[in-house]
Amino acid sequence: MNFPAIPRITIHPAICEGQPTVRGLRYPVWQVLEWLASGQTTDEILAQHPALEPEDFRACLAFAAGRLKPLGHVAETKQDEKSEQWLLGRQGQWLAEQEFLKQLWERNPVSNPV
Repeated sequence: MNFPAIPRITIHPAICEGQPTVRGLRYPVWQVLEWLASGQTTDEILAQHPALEPEDFRACLAFAAGRLKPLGHVAETKQDEKSEQWLLGRQGQWLAEQEFLKQLWERNPVSNPV
């Protein structure tokens, strides 16, 4: 499955246990983001992992930004925020985000937080 807005990010149950990956390769999005967060340059990462392409880094960043963006990022009216549909949608998104972050943490706990 591809994400419509970010076609370079795919999910397949047989690849990396169904985690979001780069173009169906065995590079989970979290791993690419972790490399970038550790201070590695894109050139260093590309030298070590030639299957990746420069556009893959932007796709990973866009995917992460989309996961963290609040539901309905555009301004909403007070009526919308009080509707049951809005609350259920927001709760579902929050639970999905929490599960996603929990899985990332369990795979890569920070041993020495800054």
